[in-house]
Amino acid sequence: MRYFDSKTTKMKKLILFIFLCSFQVYGQNIDLEKTINLIITEIIPSNFKYINLAEKNLIEKEFDYSIQNYQKREIFIKDSLFPIELITISKEEKRRINWKTFKLNNCKIYSENDCISIVRNSRYLIKVKNKTEYDSIINLNIPNAIVVIINPKWGKHKKILEIRKATEKIENVEKNIEDQFYFSFSIPVFSENKKYFRIAIYKGKQNKGEGSSKIFKIENETLTEVFEYNRWKTEVYTVN
Repeated sequence: MRYFDSKTTKMKKLILFIFLCSFQVYGQNIDLEKTINLIITEIIPSNFKYINLAEKNLIEKEFDYSIQNYQKREIFIKDSLFPIELITISKEEKRRINWKTFKLNNCKIYSENDCISIVRNSRYLIKVKNKTEYDSIINLNIPNAIVVIINPKWGKHKKILEIRKATEKIENVEKNIEDQFYFSFSIPVFSENKKYFRIAIYKGKQNKGEGSSKIFKIENETLTEVFEYNRWKTEVYTVN
């Protein structure tokens, strides 16, 4: 006769439950990672080596989108099996994630503030006292940082001269075309058969940006854009 310890049995069930949940989340992350890599491949211009990506996912605003009959006809001409509910029914993905936890190709991931700093070409002056401090700051790869060694014993004229030299050196470096833009993605919302998904994509520039929601079809790990809607624009005004 075998006797079972109820605590041991409960513990095994708990471990199995945690394992299954972890496996499910891990599997979802693999699918999400693959999808975002496909999006990056789809949107990256041919002359770009990488894109700048905001680390936090874009949260779509609630919308009530009524698709017109002529738009339905256009969509069904392209794809007769298209799930219209992906557009007309709001199924927003509200989770907050960090793209740095994924293995994404051909992109540099920064905070949104750093992304804005990159495209606006804003400069940050960081003064350090010695070469050790200088190297430690440089290794942080702070976008658009001007790091200059300033000896506290120097006079005012010498300090200004060193700052000017460091600034001119940075400003004479031509800005990469990739650093004129940054992107932000929402978490894709999939159709029930997983063959289609909706995603919001924002492209930020120096003082403005534009975004939209797009529907893609996945077939043999290739994306086909089926529909674009819900477009918006942003502008930044400077008041002196």
